[in-house]
Amino acid sequence: MHLIIDGEITNAAMVLLGKSSSEILFDFPPKIMWRLHSSKGELLDSQIFTIPFILAVDAAYKKVRNLTYKYMPSQISLFPTETQQYDTWTLRELINNCIAHQDYELGMRIYIDELEDHLIISNAGKFLPGSIKPVLDPACAPPYYKNPLLDNTMVNFRMIETASSGIRRVYSIQQKKLFPLPDYDLTEYNKVKVKIYGRVLDEKYTQLLFKNPNMDLETVFLLDKVQKHEKISKIDAAKLRKRKLIEGRVPNLYIAASVAESLGQKAEYVKNKGFTEKYYQDLIIKYLTQWKKEKKSDFIRLLKDKLPDSLTAHQKDIKVKYYLQTLRREGKIITQPTPSGKKVEFGF
Repeated sequence: MHLIIDGEITNAAMVLLGKSSSEILFDFPPKIMWRLHSSKGELLDSQIFTIPFILAVDAAYKKVRNLTYKYMPSQISLFPTETQQYDTWTLRELINNCIAHQDYELGMRIYIDELEDHLIISNAGKFLPGSIKPVLDPACAPPYYKNPLLDNTMVNFRMIETASSGIRRVYSIQQKKLFPLPDYDLTEYNKVKVKIYGRVLDEKYTQLLFKNPNMDLETVFLLDKVQKHEKISKIDAAKLRKRKLIEGRVPNLYIAASVAESLGQKAEYVKNKGFTEKYYQDLIIKYLTQWKKEKKSDFIRLLKDKLPDSLTAHQKDIKVKYYLQTLRREGKIITQPTPSGKKVEFGF
């Protein structure tokens, strides 16, 4: 296994196979820590695992409460799908990746934080590809490895995937389960965190994956960002829009009408899409016909619940202002100051 070089035992041999009593030979003894948190963030339980890591991986994995989760992936059947919250292979790959790519000179632990509906697995060091998207490319290859001997040995032990394909497979497994894709957090210096979900976030996303089992991973990656209300580029949004998967403007994106109709989400689509400009302008005219004159705040209250749910409160205010200005320019309504002179009233 090439763990002994010139008759000397390597650090890789100690990390994977060394006795726990030998951890004193390290300046910073390698450790894995599992922690269980409540829904309120309180620490409920914890345990530390030491070398040999070839055994610690299974011991740490067994601490995770991998509960059975039920969900409805489609509207075709009334029988729910049952699955474990976390795929065994996925957890094995992510924990072993932390071991292989840990920067052991930083003296930090590998953490497995278990929360109510997700896990956060973290290790010390840098994410060498720089971001997660390139890793999803089948042709991706890291520029170098932090611990090449340890990495090669773990491949030989069948602990991790070769050819840098492990993370891509983790994403594919979540896609097949119809679950949200993992989130990589690289914002902390010298720390890599990955969040793995154990439940459905958005039923529309789940139903869309169920209806399209052969959808390419790049598209699923973008749709996953949409369901999490994360920002995507205008170019990526254009790709999804071209395939009629989304509508709306960046960053307010939502499932397109064609998809919504096939999923029985017509009402949800209308809430996101809204109505025509004429519809809102007619409501303003009808309101003024009844009450003669009102302030802008009155029209905001009138239209707030009728404007698309995909808009923020500020964007809804801007929309109302735009409709009022359009009607004024067309001569259909007029503006006049209030008696105090601080506000403007709209009327005929």
